[in-house]
Amino acid sequence: MARAGRRRAQRLTVEDLLRKAREHARPITPGEYPGPGAELGKAVSDPDEHRARLERQAREAARAQLRAGARIRWAAIVVAGLAVVAGIALLATVSRPAPRNTALSSVPLQPAATLASSASASAPPSPSTAPSTATSTSTTPTPSTTRASAAPPPVITAARHCPTADTVTLNDDSDGIAYRGSWNVSRDREFGDFHSDVHYTKTNGSWVDYSFTGTGIALFSETFSDEGRMDVYLDDVFQRTVDTTSEVRQAQQAVFSACALPPGRHTVRAIKRSGTYMLVDRLDVTP
Repeated sequence: MARAGRRRAQRLTVEDLLRKAREHARPITPGEYPGPGAELGKAVSDPDEHRARLERQAREAARAQLRAGARIRWAAIVVAGLAVVAGIALLATVSRPAPRNTALSSVPLQPAATLASSASASAPPSPSTAPSTATSTSTTPTPSTTRASAAPPPVITAARHCPTADTVTLNDDSDGIAYRGSWNVSRDREFGDFHSDVHYTKTNGSWVDYSFTGTGIALFSETFSDEGRMDVYLDDVFQRTVDTTSEVRQAQQAVFSACALPPGRHTVRAIKRSGTYMLVDRLDVTP
């Protein structure tokens, strides 16, 4: 009981104190404390204006960010454009083609050019077994002479023949004429061929050669629509590509000749390159 009485006395005492404080207390007006208190009172008293001001500030900040982003984008576009222009200029400078030298095989060749008489005669090769004129069906060997094939040389349909009183005519089946590859013989022809016969091949890469001692050589063939092109070499040096095609058949045509050669040993070679047939009719040798 004593403790309850003391608690009640304490409670009454606190309540009395609070009541007395309320009685003596009075409201504080904003005019008594100017400054932050007055601003706080204004903000609290007008919340709509405060919110509108905050929204305006947020909109202004957003516009500033958009303007800054637009400036950055334009700067990036300008830099990229300058880089593209510089790259194009550099590529144009680097990729400018340099002048190319004309390929040797594309230089126009003159028909039946006479070799310079001052050229030194080649030493006669060591004698070997005379090649057989019989038709061979073995695999066509690769010629030892090669030439660039990037640009085909000009074709020549006629050759200058320069026989003398000492010129000897050899038929296509004479000793010493070597046929390499797949060749056949056509006899009893009625087209005006020498001795009415020819050697012929239908295989590209097949070739014929003949070694002789003298100062001139002429190769005779036939021209017709089913003939093609042949490459001619003299002493392992490419001379020209001969086109033996024509609308009308013509027999005993000098498709290649070389005159005024240095006296000595020489070799002429003809290789089939195109067409259905390549024919060999005769050879004229000038000692």
